[in-house]
Amino acid sequence: MNSVPPVLGSSAAKRRRFLFFKLAGICLLVALLHIPLLLSRGILKERQRYQAEATETVSAVWGRQQVLTGPVLTVPYVYKAQAIRQKVVNGKVAQVEETVLSSATAYFLPEDLTMNGDVVPEVRRRGIYNTVVFSTKLNLAGHFQPDFVAAGIEAERIDWEKARVALGISDLHGVRSVVLVKTSEVEESGFGSSEGIPDAFPLSAKLGNVSAGTRRNFSIEISLQGSERLEIVPVGKITNALLRSAWPDPSFIGASLPMTREVSARGFSAEWQASHFSRGFPQSWTDRSTEIGSILSKMNAASFGVKFAQPLEGYGMVERALKYGVLFFVLIFTVFFLFETTAGLRIHPLQYALVGAALCLFFIAFLALSEFWTTGRAYSVAAAACTVMIALYAWSFLKAGWRTLVIASGLGATYGYLYFVLKSRDYALVAGTAALFATLALLMYCTRRINWFDLDGVDSATSMDRAKTIT
Repeated sequence: MNSVPPVLGSSAAKRRRFLFFKLAGICLLVALLHIPLLLSRGILKERQRYQAEATETVSAVWGRQQVLTGPVLTVPYVYKAQAIRQKVVNGKVAQVEETVLSSATAYFLPEDLTMNGDVVPEVRRRGIYNTVVFSTKLNLAGHFQPDFVAAGIEAERIDWEKARVALGISDLHGVRSVVLVKTSEVEESGFGSSEGIPDAFPLSAKLGNVSAGTRRNFSIEISLQGSERLEIVPVGKITNALLRSAWPDPSFIGASLPMTREVSARGFSAEWQASHFSRGFPQSWTDRSTEIGSILSKMNAASFGVKFAQPLEGYGMVERALKYGVLFFVLIFTVFFLFETTAGLRIHPLQYALVGAALCLFFIAFLALSEFWTTGRAYSVAAAACTVMIALYAWSFLKAGWRTLVIASGLGATYGYLYFVLKSRDYALVAGTAALFATLALLMYCTRRINWFDLDGVDSATSMDRAKTIT
């Protein structure tokens, strides 16, 4: 009996095992490098927490984010209601239905509300962190014309002495003054703490010379301090709001965007207009039939305003960059593996690991530098330092200047393209996908002439002949 020769020689088998374990080791190394990436993400979260604490410290003293709600006309009244009470009738306890008077409060929103003001922002520093605070003087004008008949309220049961015009301000610590300006129909009155009015309207002033069916004009001046954002609830049947500021980088937020706006390096001017059709809450209600909490949640959902955003957000860029960390590992290690298999180089796993550690160090460097420099400068310096360090180290084992140039140029191009992806949020997915297609196409093109059977130590024709011999 003739012996069957082995399909693969001992050297070929060793070569295939070597390639298998090399690939497995690279995959394992990429998985292990997720650990420093997770640690980098943990450091980022910690720095973000420090920034939030610094912002809160400044805001607690100056004033937090401000949401202005109102003015709202509150009118207490009484109404007849049926109540069941226990009474002793003919020596026996019986349930007797009686008519009693109960108290409630009616709330009326302005028929029209015009608001305008100038906002003066400034940057306050706490340690290495900046917080944007602002001060503003707002003028509110309009009129009330409550319809008590439609609300089912009898005019003779209204307690006019306790009628109030109320305001809601989210952080009273930032209130400097609130003045109800004297008009022909409204007595001059100072605002004070509300009594018997929900906490959402902590300030109120007494109205004078009020009666059913009359128009009640109002004019209010508010001096206010806050931080980061200013929002307005459109309580008027028709609400017009105009805000001006010298801040050049506003971010308009909320349920409505400005109808007109002008933004330049000298600041911005924005005008909103909202009607009662789109705001989601009624023009009037009573706490007898409507839960005030439900109304307040709808009011907050309808608010609009401006956020005084800082144009440089290094932490956000670092957080998005960390998501692409694995891409760097795969690209660099793939190039190393191709050089190793096609050029007969031997690259130690420790050398792979040190290059991976340098790639991880980029994110920490970017994070640290972004706290002191602009985002673009911090990114450029961190990317350049990482590229130079990896290129000089790779020169020692790639044994050819052109191979080192391939690594350096490829890594530099990847960092540059990543910065473009990070800056263009709207097109990040398209740009990232295009980059992956281009990279894969380039890899296919560069490896199209490689005979992978030869790399295993077995030529394809020899494999066919040996297969026929076995048969």
